[in-house]
This record gives sequence, structure tokens and C-alpha cells, in this order.
Amino acid sequence: MSSRKPRVYGPRIDCRSLSCAPINEQGVVYLFGVLHDVFDFQIESVQTGFPDCVARRYIGGDRWEELKIEFEFESASFEKHKHNPDDVHIIVCWKHNWKTCPEQIEIIELSETVKNLEAILEEIKKPKVKSEYNRFCQQKRQKGLSFTEIAQQWNELKAGKKSKSKKPLTHWQKFCGEKRQEGLTFSEIRKLWNELTVDKKSKPKKQLTD
Repeated sequence: MSSRKPRVYGPRIDCRSLSCAPINEQGVVYLFGVLHDVFDFQIESVQTGFPDCVARRYIGGDRWEELKIEFEFESASFEKHKHNPDDVHIIVCWKHNWKTCPEQIEIIELSETVKNLEAILEEIKKPKVKSEYNRFCQQKRQKGLSFTEIAQQWNELKAGKKSKSKKPLTHWQKFCGEKRQEGLTFSEIRKLWNELTVDKKSKPKKQLTD
């Protein structure tokens, strides 16, 4: 009799070459690889050491910004693994459950994205043509919205509804939106934000206002 344990699967999602949802970090890495073009990324390298991935993302004109990405099944694992938040730009996860995640770390929660898969995948069948979803994401990223918020607004847009979200923009979102309009990259914005905000071990350098 075989002692091998039966394989465990996540719920069915039928995303291109992946039929079931991730149940671990390796599944997150693969799903991001499958969907990287949806998020406007070009992958430069992937490794087992921190950070897991280096990628480029289009920001307009002939400009691309380099971003460091860490993969986690649950975003809270980033803190458990004692990674330095200053050494990564983006966390790609299946579930975002890190309640104290620094605002300057961008979160891509894939479980929210796959809810839009049918419409998104239909639009990106022609890779050379930028999809409506790509344009929508770029526009909302310029305003400092997270991918979870973008996914929510996209769902409401496709359902023909006005956004129900009345949650005001945070200081970070306002700051990020203003600086993206000035043409700064995500890395430049975060560096400037860190210089302006309060250091946990010192007094405030400058006080941000609304």
C-alpha cells in the first residue's frame, strides 16, 4: 500500500495554465508569472533569496521603473520572516492579512485579481494591444490606489455601478498620487516619503499635511 499522502488542491479558478488556486507560496509565484503582463511587469530575475524577484514596470513614455518583489502566500508572513520593509517595493500574495503593513509597500492580492479573470484574459489575448484593464490600472496607480482598491473599482465599473467606496485617501495615497503626476518612480516616491515621515526611533523630520 502506498504511504504517499493525497495531493491537496485549492478551489478551481481556471486561470490560463493554472486550474486551481494557490495553497502555498510556490503557487503564488507561478500565478504571478502567468499574470505578470496583466500588471504591466517585465520579469528580470527570480531567486530563492530575499527579495524573490526583480521586475520592471512601465510608467509612461519610454520609462520603466525597477521594482523589488517578495512573494508570500499570506502577506503577514513577510513580518514573520523578519524581512526589512525598506528592501522591497511590492508584496505579491494570495491573501492580504498584514494589518500593520507599511503603506509604502504596494500589495498585489491575487485572490482579488482572479475575480476579474474572465474579462481580463479576454482583453489581453492580443498582447501588443494594451487592454482596457491595463489602462485602468495605470490611471488608478497614478492616484496611489492599491491593487485591491483598483480591483474593487473595476468590478463596480463593469457592473455599471458608481463606486461605493467613500473611504478618504490616506496621506500616502495623496502623496503618491501627487508625485506620480510629477513623473517620479515608485522608488523615488518611497525614498522621499521616508525622508518626510516620522522615523520610529527619532522625532519627526517634517510634518505631512493634508
